[in-house]
Amino acid sequence: MNYQMIATNDALRSLCDSVGQTTAVALDTEFVRTRTYYPQLGLIQLFDGERTALIDPLDITDWSPLQAILQDRNITKFLHAGSEDLEVFMNVFGAMPQPLIDTQVLAAFCGRPMSWGFAAMVAEYSGVELDKSESRTDWLARPLTSRQCDYAAADVWYLLPIAHKLMAETEQKGRLAWALNECQLMQQRRQEVTDPREAWRDITNAWQLRTRQLACLQLLADWRLRKARERDLAVNFVVREEHLWSVARYMPGSLGELDSLGLSGSEIRFHGKTLISLVEKAQALPDDALPEPLLNLVDMPGYRKAFKEIKALVQEVGQANDVSAEMLASRRQINQLLNWHWQLKPRHTAPEMISGWRGELLSGALDKLLAEYPR
Repeated sequence: MNYQMIATNDALRSLCDSVGQTTAVALDTEFVRTRTYYPQLGLIQLFDGERTALIDPLDITDWSPLQAILQDRNITKFLHAGSEDLEVFMNVFGAMPQPLIDTQVLAAFCGRPMSWGFAAMVAEYSGVELDKSESRTDWLARPLTSRQCDYAAADVWYLLPIAHKLMAETEQKGRLAWALNECQLMQQRRQEVTDPREAWRDITNAWQLRTRQLACLQLLADWRLRKARERDLAVNFVVREEHLWSVARYMPGSLGELDSLGLSGSEIRFHGKTLISLVEKAQALPDDALPEPLLNLVDMPGYRKAFKEIKALVQEVGQANDVSAEMLASRRQINQLLNWHWQLKPRHTAPEMISGWRGELLSGALDKLLAEYPR
């Protein structure tokens, strides 16, 4: 397989001048994310039907030619299972490729499994068994091996022709509009950034805490997320989640008490004084500044019955419209709907099950079903 290695600003500009004349490209990224908060970009792969390019980001300083390609709405960008790639693009370029179509989404609307992998897709459409042994290698190490480069190039070289076939197949089934809507939703999810002030709501077992403990958890989780972003460190490498919860639960007043709660030596050494000061701040809050108690969704009266009825409705509607129940509504989406209905979490946007193409199929029936479960 022939490919061009792009490692300088001039080479990138020349590549993008050529790619700008095309109407579609396949994209992929390779990145490393072990201890960091943000993914560390190691390689960008691009295939426009003629040129296969491996873009080495480590020495490139002027990304404007590629940014122009990514935002050129006359060039369709295809990715496969691209949710994490979108995070990389947002982090590096501050924007996502537009317009964007995910071939895993197209395949799902054509009857394939929701989690259909790239290798399985290539095997079905091209009859080729891909070597995936390089998928977990260190993409930041240099020089890249020929095996790494061959692996990376294959990801886009096979993707583009298959994407065109899937587009035709999805359109023939009358599902292209739904698939494009789902791709937009995928981008929307990746653009949603957690507000540090709301990070406490995502801590496991936060609902078990009382109001002052919750106030403490709110301060702790806010601080931890800001620190993680500032230092580009995965949140659990700042303070582990279970340790953060324990500090909020027991509200220790000394470094010795932190040690007795099981915090690591490095957590206490680097952050112990900060944790104690946040506990003291929570203890000093007036009662009217404390958050409302959290309610656990699964403990809500009627939750299990409502969940079961929604699952049955999803199965029925899916069969009637030739859409898999897995595609129509996941457990996460059903729980999102019930959290919204019972107002257990802030209601910033409408749930996915009553929006977009899912809303076309489900919203009327769900309105009637949820009316039986008062707020």
